[in-house]
Amino acid sequence: MPSNVAAVKQINRENVLKFVYTQRSTTQKAIKDALQLSRSTIIQILKEFEDKNLIIKRGHLESTGGRRASNLYFSRYSKIAIGVELLVDSYEIVALDLYGETIKYERFDLLYENTDCYYETVCRSVQALIHSLTLDSNKILGVGIVLQGLISNDGTQVTYGKILGCTGLRVDAFTRYLPYRCQFFHDAEAATLDELWQSPGLTNAIYIHIRSNMSGAIVVNRQSLTGTELKSGVFEHMTIVPNGKPCYCGNRGCLDTYCSTTALLHTDETLDSFFQALRTGDLAVRARWMEYLHYLALAINNLHMMIDCPIILGGTIAKFLQGSDLKLLHQFIHDNTAFPTEREFIRVTCCPDSPISRGAALPAIKKYLHSILGHDFVF
Repeated sequence: MPSNVAAVKQINRENVLKFVYTQRSTTQKAIKDALQLSRSTIIQILKEFEDKNLIIKRGHLESTGGRRASNLYFSRYSKIAIGVELLVDSYEIVALDLYGETIKYERFDLLYENTDCYYETVCRSVQALIHSLTLDSNKILGVGIVLQGLISNDGTQVTYGKILGCTGLRVDAFTRYLPYRCQFFHDAEAATLDELWQSPGLTNAIYIHIRSNMSGAIVVNRQSLTGTELKSGVFEHMTIVPNGKPCYCGNRGCLDTYCSTTALLHTDETLDSFFQALRTGDLAVRARWMEYLHYLALAINNLHMMIDCPIILGGTIAKFLQGSDLKLLHQFIHDNTAFPTEREFIRVTCCPDSPISRGAALPAIKKYLHSILGHDFVF
């Protein structure tokens, strides 16, 4: 019997905290009406959560004749998660609150080097950002680090990092300078995590991350599909042109060599200048764009034949894509696939301007929220 009583009390605690978290702003009466708990039970639970700094009172509702009700809020800043992305010529850091919303973002220009000096510099920037927000190290849930490379299943080692030249890099290169739990993430995995956070209705998808180098992930039941060694989304290295252009992986004709932004742009171009020329009618640029879409459609059709689910286009190219581009992709696929459909299944990411480092911070937030809201809470 005592264990049953304890279980009921724990369920009541989780339900109250879930309600406050999802409502963002509420009152004792609203909790009572929604959860059908006694006033004394609610008061006791709220007092416990206030003492733990999980719920805060701030302001009052307008009086209706009696004592004004206090507004109750989930303490969104009681914990903070940090995301970092390392790129060839820069790195970025983001801090997120418990709603996964950005508190602070910083970007630094620095050429990547696989040296202790470089990692110490990055870690000093992380510590400086954290100290600008809080001096309480217990508030920090962890640091997620995004890399363009393949990551071990436990997130502690780069198993293939040819783009940055960091194969074999271990996470202790950061933990020796940071007193927090650190974990590596593949860039497409991090981008997909942010997509899922900001798209609660998304269940299954193939995410294609297009920037200077391509990457991708497959989402099944709101989880990135995990493979044995190569994760689930190394389809940027599928061959689409036998004996085609050489790829950095050592093979030829990979998708990356035809559909990355590096493959699209000339050396003197940027995405801004390319798409400005495209939208203003430059015929040579349009011909190049049509060839690019042809190869991208070929890859998308192959992936869609394997798994019939939405295709999401993300990365630096995403914010430049228009409805007309998606229509062309659908038309190219329709004209060449064995199983044409009128259904439009390709869309652009819902967060084209979000830094990928956000996705590396989100798992620490989800883990913490599950610990206080219960593992049945769905993100």
